[in-house]
Amino acid sequence: MQAMPDRVDAEADEALVAAFLDGDRGAFDALYARWAPRITGYARRMLGRQEDAEEVCVETFTRVVEGRWRASGAFRAWLFTVAHRLCLERLRRRTLTARVLSLFGAAPAPAPEGPEGALLQDERAAHLERAVAALPHRHRATLLLVSSQGLSAREAGEVLGLSDQQIRSQLSYARRLLREQLGEEEP
Repeated sequence: MQAMPDRVDAEADEALVAAFLDGDRGAFDALYARWAPRITGYARRMLGRQEDAEEVCVETFTRVVEGRWRASGAFRAWLFTVAHRLCLERLRRRTLTARVLSLFGAAPAPAPEGPEGALLQDERAAHLERAVAALPHRHRATLLLVSSQGLSAREAGEVLGLSDQQIRSQLSYARRLLREQLGEEEP
């Protein structure tokens, strides 16, 4: 399991952003190497498609290049906030596209099976991935940010625009849904 960033890492992130904004290209490369896999993984689980996840990652880091981050909060919370909003925008567009197509009597093409299926060797991991994907997007986001990405309830609240208590409640509900769903899937 990958170690989650701590306070020292957060300070290093802020120093890297400042260095990049002062013209140090290597600082951006370090930030990208550190966070791109996590942002892409989060987006892939939110969207279910590797290609969309990679695009969200690029769009997220475009915001860094544009200098949009301000040192008013944790860099990782801001980064995941940007990625989360981009994921929600894509999910809304998908829903709108499906609704428009249904008005004309056309069904949207089924989403291609992403590389996740081929990569997941362990059947239990595949069950878990499906169960997480089946969660409502707000509960999925809460679960992924806290459990998978290691954000605190406060940081996840910043990303999702919720209080710590709301995050804890959504996390509890998401875990209960997962337990129920995994219990139904297992033989």
